[in-house]
Order: sequence, then C-alpha cells, then structure tokens
Amino acid sequence: MRISWSFFCCVLLQAILAVSTQGLKTLVLYDQSAEPLEDYSFYLKDLEERDYKLEYLDVNSTSTAVDLYDKELRLYDNIIILPTKGGKNLARQVPVNQLIKFFENEGNILCMSSPDAVPNTIRLFLNQLGIYPSPKGHVVRDYFSSSTDELAISSDYLLNKHVYNTENDEQFVFGESSAALLENREQIVPILNAPRTSFTESKGKINSWTSGSQGFLVVGFQNLNNARLVWIGSSDFLKNKNQNSNQEFAKELLKWTFNEKSVIKSVQAVHSHADGTSYDEVPYKVKDDVVYSIGFSEWNGQKWVPHVADDIQFELRQVDPYYRITMTPSENDSETQYYSTGKFMLPDRHGVFTFITDYRKIGLSFITDRDVKPIRHLANDEYPRSWEISNSWVYISTICGVIAAWIFFVVSFATTSSVSKKLETFKKTN
Repeated sequence: MRISWSFFCCVLLQAILAVSTQGLKTLVLYDQSAEPLEDYSFYLKDLEERDYKLEYLDVNSTSTAVDLYDKELRLYDNIIILPTKGGKNLARQVPVNQLIKFFENEGNILCMSSPDAVPNTIRLFLNQLGIYPSPKGHVVRDYFSSSTDELAISSDYLLNKHVYNTENDEQFVFGESSAALLENREQIVPILNAPRTSFTESKGKINSWTSGSQGFLVVGFQNLNNARLVWIGSSDFLKNKNQNSNQEFAKELLKWTFNEKSVIKSVQAVHSHADGTSYDEVPYKVKDDVVYSIGFSEWNGQKWVPHVADDIQFELRQVDPYYRITMTPSENDSETQYYSTGKFMLPDRHGVFTFITDYRKIGLSFITDRDVKPIRHLANDEYPRSWEISNSWVYISTICGVIAAWIFFVVSFATTSSVSKKLETFKKTN
C-alpha cells in the first residue's frame, strides 16, 4: 500500500510540474562534425531544467532509420533538428514521410538550417507545408543596417505577439541566415520578417531568392490538430555565444513550439432556451429564443488561466451560417472566462443546424466546438389563429361583407319573385 501511494504521488507531482500540454519526451538530432552540440548547450540545458527528457542522436553515428513509433504508439513528443551537413544520413534516419506522419500525429518539430546546407529531408518537408527556404548558398544581406556580415534584426520585425511580445527595442543576432518564401495558408505563422532593406545574395550568382519584407527568417506552422513546427534560417541564432542578445526571444520561441504557451481550450459549451430550459426537456422549434455560452482557458506554462478576448464568434449553420454573433464576456472564475451570445431568435426554417464556435487566431491553438441539433417546424395547433393576426381583420371583414351581401341578395330575390300579378286574357278575333 505504501509503494502504491508513493507511485501515485510521483505521478501527480510530474503532472503538476509539467510545463507542456502535449508531452516532454524529445529527440535531438545533430551533426557533431558540422555544428558541435556544445554550441547549443545553454538552451538544451534550459529544457532539461524544465523537466524535458532529451535523447540525443548524432546523424553520423548510424545509418539506420530512427524508430519514431512502436507500432502505432508515438515514442517522442517533440523533435529538435539542429543544423546538419549530412543530408543523406538524415534522409535515411528520418525520411520525409516519417516526419509528415509524426507531425500529423500531434508531434512538435523545431528545425534549424544554415545558408550552407538545407538537407533535402527538411526542405521537402517544409515545402509540403508551404514554406520555401532559399537554396544553398543564398545569404540574407542588409547593408543599410549593418556594415558586417553579421545580420542583426530589430524586434520591430516581430510579427506575432502570441509567440513573443516585447515593448523594448531589442536586437537579435542571426549571423549568416537563410530566408524563406511563404504560401498564403492560414496555418502558417510568420514570426520574424526580414528587413525592408534586405535581400538574399547568392554566392557567385546574380539572381536572388527574396527581396525586402517578402523574406522570413523565422517561420512557424500550426497543424489543425495543434501540433507546431518552427523553422529558423540561421545556425547561429540558438548558439551560446548569442544568448545575451537572443535569450528572451529564443526561450519564448521554444515554449511556443513545444506548446508551453499560447495554448487555449474551450469548456462547458452549452445552449438552451432563453428561460433556461434545456434542449432535452423541450426540443427547439423555429423562432424560439435561445442562449449560447462557452468558456475559454489559456495555459501559462504552469496552470490554466482565463483567456480574455473580444473577437470570439458563435455561428449557427445549416449549410451556410444563418447567424454569426460576436460573443461578450459574462462571468469568470480562477481558470475560465465565459462568453455568451445573449438571447437570439432561431431562424424561421426547420432542419438540422450546427451550434459552433470555430476560433482560429494565428499564434494561438485552434479551437472548434460544435453541437448538432434538429430544429422542428411548428405543429398544426401551434400556428396562430387567424383572429390573432391583426392584419387579417381586413380580409376577415371583407369575407363577412361578401357573405352578408350574398344572403341579402338571396333573400331579396326570393321575396320579390314570389309576388304574382293577375294577367288579363282576351280572345283574338280576326
């Protein structure tokens, strides 16, 4: 009994200390011959101090495929791919289809590359997501803001406050960096833009890959199942030598990648008649007054706290939305902020409707909460009687007038035709 109680306490303590909402077991792939693992020890140690279970693998140590699954069970929650030159070894160990499967099964991925080498495995995987890193040898240059090859980016080019939000004027050191072009997809999360005066310069070539703000140095992608990916175009960004400049941004970036921040959930989505009667007690019919409410919580790395927003919308759909209502905050508690539509009338149309809240804000995890309910038409005895409709009195009085006139005509005709007159007769003689 004592052993069981101790085991229960350990499990409970691990659950309390967990900082990520999805898991802590992480595979780190690196190339010791290209970028020594010791150069990134500061942030790797920081992850270990936050109870991440890191497992390291040098891509040159083996040529066999890495087991990411035990049958259908995912063995790792996160993958970190540090800059590598051994593209062929990486392709054998983690093929593109394995990365895609891992990402589709809610696994988070952090990958870094450098202008000197973007392994084909990483490039093809990113291309599937609509992210196109510059080819080998293309380097971002900005001669207006820096006279050296060390690229420094101002925090003014940060694009998403849910990833990193700062009011200070900071400078991030990237050294030599690649830039990426992006497709127009709602799952892509642009994080750090290239300066307007920058461009990608190809060594020994005239053409360039990006120009100005069309290039991105740090890009995120959030799957529909809320798995996250971050690509960093510089191998120097997470190195120990640049921690003084990049530390705060880098830590927040890692937290976002591994679902330690900007994660929200919905709770207690309910709808009922305006008087509080539930659907199970009295099913909805057309033109009923109903109320919809839902709660939102946000994970701050340690616990759930109320998520406050002013753009959460409710939709009542059949095929297309009949209503789209921006909800307003109602009540809250220590973990949840609740929102309500207030009273609204169901449409004058029967059928199967979906009560849905589909909240998708770039940088936050996606929330979709839906409930499907039929709305019936009125029964025969539920329609209002004709005398209850004020406009109908015009037609009712007209009908009564026609009936009265017809009765008067029949009576008048019958009485006048019954009066006989005596006619004189005579015999005609010639």
